[in-house]
Amino acid sequence: MTTTWSLTFLDKLVAEGRTAFTAAEARDLLGLSAQATSNVLTRLTKAGLLERVAGGRYVIRPIGALGTNAGWDDLGSAVGAVFFGHPHRVGFLTALDHHGLLVRPVRDVQVASSYRPRLKTVSGRPLRLVAESPGTVLEGTEPLGPSRVSNVERALLDVASKPRIVGGASPLAEALSSVQHVSGISALAGRLKAEVALRRVGSVATALSFSVAADIPPIPWKSVIELEPGAKRGHGWIDKRWGVGWSYPVGELEAVVST
Repeated sequence: MTTTWSLTFLDKLVAEGRTAFTAAEARDLLGLSAQATSNVLTRLTKAGLLERVAGGRYVIRPIGALGTNAGWDDLGSAVGAVFFGHPHRVGFLTALDHHGLLVRPVRDVQVASSYRPRLKTVSGRPLRLVAESPGTVLEGTEPLGPSRVSNVERALLDVASKPRIVGGASPLAEALSSVQHVSGISALAGRLKAEVALRRVGSVATALSFSVAADIPPIPWKSVIELEPGAKRGHGWIDKRWGVGWSYPVGELEAVVST
């Protein structure tokens, strides 16, 4: 049974705007021994009021999320608890999904960081880590609770930079079809030295006649890069404006986006 004083403990954290905390912090607030604190946290977890997202780290479930996966409803808190103290960014397909730019839901939680946690899941969802240096991991981000998430422009560059991780160019095209403006993407790509990713974004936007193509001026290129590295070009073609080799006709990508 969950006692009134343990609920008061949670209420205090929520009143302070806290959604994640450690077992050590709980022990200090409750004034109990380590074992007694562990027992309280276990009971609250079983009652569905908490979720343990890492060793000694907990997330308070929103009331509307009781019986559901708290990591999905409060992704920033769940990821923040796992990567606490380490620069990190929720990015790639997870960021595009967060911004509402994908039709199909994304199950993996894709996070960029130089820190490699032992956990393989976040609140029951597979954790996909993309190694990135602390110097660039927070560039082009916005708050997501205690975490950071790629803004729209960074998320587009994310997926364009790692087509093998995200499943090719389809997610990029799907997202670009819903984006209204990406006026800062060229400057961001310059700061990240992500010209290859920008060329893929520009090629897809131009070939599929998306309105955002007007926001992306072409950049000089010396050698052709592949839209989807490793794919045989077969019946494909080369986009000479962006220096991008396509392994299939434009119509095939258009068909994916329109479905």
